[in-house]
Amino acid sequence: MLMDEYAAVLTDTIEYIRSTQKDRILSAALLLSEAIGRGGMAYVFGCGHSHMLAEETFYRAGGLGCVCPVFYEPLMLHESASESSRLEKAEGLAEKVLEGCGIGEKDMLICASTSGVNAVPVEFADAVRKRGIPVVGISSDAYLTQAAGNRLGKHLQEVCDVCIDNGAPHGDACLEPAGLGMKMTPVSTVASTYIINSVMAEAAQLLLDKGIKPPVYASGNVPGGAEKNRELIERYKGRIASL
Repeated sequence: MLMDEYAAVLTDTIEYIRSTQKDRILSAALLLSEAIGRGGMAYVFGCGHSHMLAEETFYRAGGLGCVCPVFYEPLMLHESASESSRLEKAEGLAEKVLEGCGIGEKDMLICASTSGVNAVPVEFADAVRKRGIPVVGISSDAYLTQAAGNRLGKHLQEVCDVCIDNGAPHGDACLEPAGLGMKMTPVSTVASTYIINSVMAEAAQLLLDKGIKPPVYASGNVPGGAEKNRELIERYKGRIASL
């Protein structure tokens, strides 16, 4: 059954990431822990469906409180999905997004783009890194054989300090129902979520090993959770616009 095939693909992809991308995940976690240790935050950015990683890690039960999502609504899906696809390829737009997001020298960036070829994520990551701010990428190495569609002529992997392969196939879809004539069912969201949450967890452990307690949200639906979270909200609401 297709559901069994999908489970196998996802299981194999996560195992591929765990076994081959471990050093990159740990390197990314070190950059994140260092940013938190100096009073900075993790900015998370992606276009289209990749923006879901910013939502996944922001204001989340069991997630770090020092995550600042970069939400630029025209590059998301709810205003116009087709327009967001066009804008992701627009050269120069990254600078506008960057100037409005508030990232600073104490912070670090996690930039997600499965294809890693479009103008906005590549230019955004490149501009942040040129400011001396650490950049972690999440992308698929399957697209490295595809020409980069941006004025830099580079893939996301080439403009990051660390870039983690999410193992998604070229085109992202992995199943082909009989008679459809094409593939469907994406891999990248599940795989990238595993990666980014692994980075967050390993960073938290690195901080704890140094005697630093990381800021973590509790569930607001368990006793005492809302009260605990209120402290983090007060701490970060002046720095995170979406909070």
